[in-house]
Amino acid sequence: MNKMPFVLILALWALLSSGSAMALDYPLSVTDSAGRSVTIEAPVEKIVVMNSDAAEAVSILGDAGKIAGSVDISYKAHYFAEFIDGWENVGTWREFNYEKIAQLARGDGGEMAPGMLVICYANKAAEMEEGLAPFEMIDILGLDLYNAETLEEEMALLGTVLDRKAEAEGYNAWVREKKTAVKDAISGLDRTRVYVEGGSASDLGALWTYGPGSSVNDMISLSGGENVIDADESNPKVEWETVLAAMPQVMIKVPAAINRLGWSEASDMEAFVQEMRSRPGASYIPAVEDERVYVIFRDITLGTGAVVGLTYWAKIFHPEAELDPVGVYREYLAMRGLSYPQDAFFVLPGI
Repeated sequence: MNKMPFVLILALWALLSSGSAMALDYPLSVTDSAGRSVTIEAPVEKIVVMNSDAAEAVSILGDAGKIAGSVDISYKAHYFAEFIDGWENVGTWREFNYEKIAQLARGDGGEMAPGMLVICYANKAAEMEEGLAPFEMIDILGLDLYNAETLEEEMALLGTVLDRKAEAEGYNAWVREKKTAVKDAISGLDRTRVYVEGGSASDLGALWTYGPGSSVNDMISLSGGENVIDADESNPKVEWETVLAAMPQVMIKVPAAINRLGWSEASDMEAFVQEMRSRPGASYIPAVEDERVYVIFRDITLGTGAVVGLTYWAKIFHPEAELDPVGVYREYLAMRGLSYPQDAFFVLPGI
């Protein structure tokens, strides 16, 4: 018997749940990831997203049409092609335009109107609150929406605020299903020693990597790996000699974001792999000897799609594991209203 695709089950769940859902009572009080008590005075009609992770989360819950403004996330415009041209620019990830945000909150008569929600990272919530203090009726929610350890809880909270509880529950159930599949597939297998390098630069004296406390470190562990970088900070820069001494069994390069869904040319990815393989002394590293140097598409390692990266990494660390990362990615893109591009590359070498 053929099984119903999980994405269809997700859609059915949301449809059935919406029919019996009770209307929210306002004001609605919640506690965000910054530990702030936030009171939502009225149903959310407009949303301003201060990072791409927030935009993706809102999209997953089906409310991308309510986004009125965002910081510059043009490098991910391909995910929001249907909506992004109508979004007002409210600054960059470094500098916010509070006046522009306030303008978006005004009604047709120019008065401040309720129903505006601003979503920013938790560590930016206090700054956002101070910047918008001169204006009334703008609700601010500090959520990270990129860390695999807290993502489900944050999605549930956002689903409550947006009156999209059923959609959030469906998404979280999907994530739990994929995490369980990974856990079961790697159960009893030895951990693989892993080095993950971020960014597109290759200064051998200051390589950008990930230490304890980072979301990438957590994902390495969840996918059956052991991070060879033991540092006092979550995003340290290390020398190449440090990597050589650690003798990783797998090396992964996660280049900077690109403004498209995957690489169109394998040669673009091969250049990253070859650069790592050709570094001084690299031939003595097990990862190079065993041809286990990979490059992976950054978008699937963070945010709402992190469980896709988790599945890919578990398969890379443990090739014998019975996992289907491409199938998981297809399901995730379907939730975003996108099709899996057959001619694009997301991991090289292929697995």
